[in-house]
Order: sequence, then C-alpha cells, then structure tokens
Amino acid sequence: MSSPRYTKLVCSICLGRSNALFSTSSRAHQRQHNTYGTPPIPPASGYARLTNRSLIAIAGADSTSFLQGMVTQNMLMGKEPVNTPRRTGTYSAFLNSQGRVLHDVFIYPIASTGVDVGKSVAAEDPVWLIEVDKEEVKNLTKHLKKHKLRAKLTIRALEDGERSVWAAWNESSDSRWAAYNLDSDFPSQFIPDSLVAGCIDTRAPGFGSRLLTPGENDLLSHFPNNSTFPGGEVDLTAYTLRRIIHGIAEGQSEILRESALPMECNMDLSRAIDFRKGCYVGQELTIRTHHTGVVRKRILPVQLYDGKDDGILAGETPVYDPQTSLPLPPRGGNISKAGARKGRSAGKFLNGIGNVGLGLCRLEMMTDITLTGEGSQYSPSQVFKISWDGSDVEQASGEELSPFTPSQMPGEVKVKAFVPPWLREHILATTERNISSQRARDENEGLRARDMVEQLEEETEAGDRRQER
Repeated sequence: MSSPRYTKLVCSICLGRSNALFSTSSRAHQRQHNTYGTPPIPPASGYARLTNRSLIAIAGADSTSFLQGMVTQNMLMGKEPVNTPRRTGTYSAFLNSQGRVLHDVFIYPIASTGVDVGKSVAAEDPVWLIEVDKEEVKNLTKHLKKHKLRAKLTIRALEDGERSVWAAWNESSDSRWAAYNLDSDFPSQFIPDSLVAGCIDTRAPGFGSRLLTPGENDLLSHFPNNSTFPGGEVDLTAYTLRRIIHGIAEGQSEILRESALPMECNMDLSRAIDFRKGCYVGQELTIRTHHTGVVRKRILPVQLYDGKDDGILAGETPVYDPQTSLPLPPRGGNISKAGARKGRSAGKFLNGIGNVGLGLCRLEMMTDITLTGEGSQYSPSQVFKISWDGSDVEQASGEELSPFTPSQMPGEVKVKAFVPPWLREHILATTERNISSQRARDENEGLRARDMVEQLEEETEAGDRRQER
C-alpha cells in the first residue's frame, strides 16, 4: 500500500504576510507549514512494517537463565522446581544497576531452524530474538556481551532483511491468535512452516499484536486468510501516530536511556515487569518503588492547542486533527505553568505528530490524580505551555522538513495531559493499596507503642511491690 498523501497547508500567519513572504524568517515559517501536512487518522484495522526496530539473536544452553538475570520479565514459566522457558513473546526491559531503563524490548522464543545461530548451538538449545530500537542495537549488544562472562550462548545482531518486524491491529476482533508460537498450544493461523513468532502487545488494552516473519515478504503472505486486517498496510508514521494517541512510548528517543524509571514509562501496567521473580539487574529500586514508593511522574498522551478550540480538551483522550498548523515543540521541551513565574517543571515533551504527543508529566500538577492523602497542586483552570527558542533543534543544511519535525523557529503552544481510563484505574488502585498499607503500618506502630507503654507500667508496678516487701 502506498504511503498516505500529505495535504499542503498554509497557516494563517503566512497568509497574513503576503508582502513579506520573501524574507528569510517568513520563508522558513512557510516551509514549515505548507511543504507537508500531517498524516491521516490511522485505520481501525491494519498493519505496519516497523523499519525502526531491529533484532538480536541469543542462543545456547544458558540463554534462558542469562536473560532471566538481565530483564524485568520472567523468562521461566511454572512453579519451582519445575520451570520451563516461556513459549510466547513478551514485552520487557533491560535496566542499569540503578534501576533506570536502558532498552525497552520485545523478546520472542523461536525454533533454532528459524534463525542462523551458528554450529555451536545444539538443536535442542533455546533460541531467543530480542526486538529493540534500531539505533540501540550496538549499545544493547555491548551490554549483553559485558554480562555474558562464561555463559554458554551466542549473541548476534540480525542483518536487515533476515526477518521483518510488524505491528498489527484489528479493533473489531480479538487478537488472541497472536499468542501463537511454534511451541505453544494455541491453534496456528499461519501457513505451515512459516516460522512466524508473535505476541500480544500488552502496552495498552486492545492495542494489537507484534509479529516477526522470515524475510521481507508482506505480512499477509504468511496468512491463509487475507481478510485478517481489512485496513491493509500503512506506513510507519501511521503506526507511530496510533501509538502516541494511545499514550505508548517506544525507543530511546522517548524512553530516555539511563534516565527513565520503568514505572514512569508505565511498564508496571504493561506487564513488562514480574514483581515475583528472582534477582535481575536493577531489581532493588524497582521492587522498592513497587512496594513502598509513589510514582509521581508518568508518560501520558498530551494535546497541543492554541486556545482557539478548547472543546477538544473535554474528552478522555487527545483529539487528533490532520489539518493542524500548530508548530511541533522540540523533544525534551520543558512543560511549565502559563502566566506564572519560573518554577518547578511540570514535565517534559517527548515526541509528537501534528497536535498530539507524549509527555513525561507530574501527575499531581497536570492531572486530577491524587497520589497521597496530602492533596495535590492541580487546578482545573491552570494552563500549561511549552516554549522554545529554536536553538534546541538541529537540522542539516538542505534537509527537508517532515510533518513531525520540530519547529525551527521560536514558538509556544499550550499543552494538556490526558490520563487514559485504563491507566487511571491502575493508578487509583495502586494509590489505594499504598494508602491502605501505610494506614496499616501506622496502626501497627500505634499498637506496638501502646503495648510497650502497658508493659513498662506493669514492670514499674512490679518493681514498686518488690520494694514495699
């Protein structure tokens, strides 16, 4: 399927400068708005080839135990002492020793015949494919080799074209079929011997599936029924837009390497973390935050607007406008209160397309979520903004601007954060659990103190009686 057509747009500022269109600044502004429009709304059913993701193969007798000690997800299924390697793909993450996210990944088990892993790997040895941000392949490979030590396994980055990574969705049907794997008990919807691996994308309810196919053939060539995705193939931009609207961050341009905590990236509700598994790199801070801490910042979908149409702010999710002419803030742009003196940052802008984006937001400043019984700083009338001077955006000479290239000129937009219903439900449940736990701890402390006072009084009375005798 061909890429979606972009409509040519001219913003109102450019139209009002008919006599100054040949000035340097006006040309830059006009090029920002009328060279491209923004992509159309993603279809309810479709699939996209994720050319921004790559694969690393890990194979060998120790590959499962090696990954078990490296990632947040549990690679073993069943109860002790009978544990077997998991048979379906999963979302997970690699952390550093301080519990910060290094890489967000999908991990898939696959048969040894499905990928070239070398002659040193036996046919019965486990083989795993790790899907990671394409720009981070070298960094993750280096990280894996640093921890390999004497483990019996091989590590190899797959070449382009060996396998294709796909995201697929159909909002009108159940995607449970995507849990199928070569060793699973689920009935296959793939053609025989296709060597396709896949998993449910658990980062948001109903978001779709993740699939790996051999070679570069179209995804539908691996299905006996070509009506699985009526919407057909869309380009990477459409998938990215759909992901942003759902509030899902992906890759180290959005999940900032060695900076973001897994809970801030919503990995606790994306089923990327098993809080009951054994030790792994970065576990200590993750478990402590889960049991006793409060997650004050989270990645949320945000709406960019200019104040002319406040009606788009009334719903529970951002409203995407393909005809928007709003400038796009640079990544990492600071979110602050509008009309206030410079104070504490309310968050960071991570990425966006058109008038929607993702932001790392302080919940008690930008939303009505209350995390503790101490109240919050949120005010329904408070407006937030992102301002920039253009110096934060670097562009090579002659590079053409795209619909999701940050504005090269100084600018400012208003921004509103949204908490999707499924995320709100999780946060409220977690908050109630933490408050109940704290209340129980306080009550226990009070009972313990009362018992100590009573014991002290009894000991004092007993001592007085002994002295009287």
